[in-house]
Amino acid sequence: MAETIQRPEFYQRLDAALARRTKLANAIEAFAEETKSLQIGKDVRELVIALRGDASTEQFVGEGSKAVWLPLLLRGFAADGSTEGFRQILSDVTFAEENRRSKWRTFAYPLVIFGSAILMFVFLSITVIPTFDKMFREFELKLPFATRSVLSMSRPIREQPILTCLSILAALVVAWGLRRLFHWIRRETESNWFFGSLSTGSTEKVKAMARFTSTLAELLNIGAPLQEAILIAGRSSQSKQFRHASRVLSRDIGASEKFKCDSAVAHNFPSLVVQALEAGQNGGPSIALLRQVSAIYFDRVRLRFSWSEGFLAPLSIIGIGLCIGYVVIALFMPLISLVTGLSG
Repeated sequence: MAETIQRPEFYQRLDAALARRTKLANAIEAFAEETKSLQIGKDVRELVIALRGDASTEQFVGEGSKAVWLPLLLRGFAADGSTEGFRQILSDVTFAEENRRSKWRTFAYPLVIFGSAILMFVFLSITVIPTFDKMFREFELKLPFATRSVLSMSRPIREQPILTCLSILAALVVAWGLRRLFHWIRRETESNWFFGSLSTGSTEKVKAMARFTSTLAELLNIGAPLQEAILIAGRSSQSKQFRHASRVLSRDIGASEKFKCDSAVAHNFPSLVVQALEAGQNGGPSIALLRQVSAIYFDRVRLRFSWSEGFLAPLSIIGIGLCIGYVVIALFMPLISLVTGLSG
C-alpha cells in the first residue's frame, strides 16, 4: 500500500485563500473598471488569469509565475476567511498599474520627440535643403564638413525615400533585437558571480528582491518553515540568481530553521535582508522587518522611474535642440562665407 504524503500545515491557509479566488478576481476587475484605467495592466491581467484558473496550491508554490502572487492572496484573506486585507491588495494592484504607466511615460515622451525630429528632418530634406544644395553647387562653394554631412544625409531621403524608410525600420528592428538579446544574456548569466555583480542594483534586481522579501514575510506569517519559505520566495523572485541562491540557502538551513549567515550564497542577498532574517526572536527572521524591507524595495522601483521621468524629457529636448542647431549652422556657414566673399 502506497504511503500517503502529508501536506505541510501552512498549505491549509493557502487552500483557504485560493478557495475564494473567484471573489477576489471579480473584485480586482471591478476596481480596475471603477478607476477608469485605459486597460488592465499586464501584471494585473496575469493575476486575474491565475485566479480564474484551476491551479492548485502546489502549483502556486511550485511555479514562479504564480508564486509571485502569493503575498497578494495571503494579505487579501485572513485566517477566518474575512477580507480584512483587501485594502492592501488593491493598493498593490494600483501600484502595479502606476508602475506600468510610469514606465511608459518615462520613455514615451523622448520617443515622440525623436520621431518628430526625424519627420522634421525628412520635411527639410524634401523642401528646404535641396534649395541650399543647388545654390552651393551653382556657386561652387567649398563646403565645411558639417554642411557636407547634412547634405549627404538628406540626399538618400530625396532620391530613394522607400529604401531610406526601410533602412530606418531595419535599424529599429535590429536595435530592438539587440535589446532583447542583451536582456536574455543578462538573465541567463546573472547566476554567475561575475556577470551577476555587473547588474547589482539594477531595477530588475530591486524588483526581484522586493518579490522575494514580500513572499518570504507572508509565508512565514502563516507558519511556513523557513527552509521551505525561502525556497518558494526564491521562485517568486523570478530571478535566476536568487532562485539558485535560495535553493542552496534552503539546503544549508536544513532542519535548524536558522539563517546561515556563513552560507556560501549569503553574499547574494543585500545586508538589509540578511539583518531582517536574523532580527527576530532567538535570532530568527523578523516578519515585520521583512515587510518593511519589501516596501522599501518597491518604493525604490517607483522612485527610480520617477527620477528617470524627470531627467529624460529635458535631455531629449536639449538633444533635439542641438541637432536642429547643427543643421541650421551647417546650412548657413557657406552662406556667410559667400556673402563675405561678394562684399569683399
